[in-house]
Amino acid sequence: MWLIDLFAVAPESDDAFLAGWASERGASAVLYRALRADVDFRFVAVAPVEDGSPAPGRYEVVHEEGAPDGSEGVTLINPFEVPEGEDERFVADWERARAALADQRGYLGTRLHRALGESDLRFVDLARWSSPLMFARATQRPTVTPQFPEHPALYSVVQGVERRSSPLRRG
Repeated sequence: MWLIDLFAVAPESDDAFLAGWASERGASAVLYRALRADVDFRFVAVAPVEDGSPAPGRYEVVHEEGAPDGSEGVTLINPFEVPEGEDERFVADWERARAALADQRGYLGTRLHRALGESDLRFVDLARWSSPLMFARATQRPTVTPQFPEHPALYSVVQGVERRSSPLRRG
């Protein structure tokens, strides 16, 4: 199980947010900061949790492959707004998009999460790429994308050490 917190922080508030983060969070959480200032969620925190309760921010893993964790490269974090009852259709669409991107140079791995409780952002995809350039090249090709509202952005690790789920398979 994972705890995923998404934060809308104004760029001029980064320093204050980071100072507060450092004093409040445990060592197991990884904090990501968006590479661009004009995204919906400037910071995202991801931490493994043992409690599988449907508390807000708790997610289960639906799909994992490759090496989605690591501080090298960049991480695409993409929360999706999927209505109740649309999970199967969303996952099928997401799987088609993932398959098209997984063969691209620079793709390192992905993990798709589904909210355990009620959430406007029922799915969160976390996919690691070797660089912003490799991600941009991979997404220039037409692919099938899930037809649900999404909030994608590229992030880098700001604080924390990510776990290693498996060795890198692609580069």
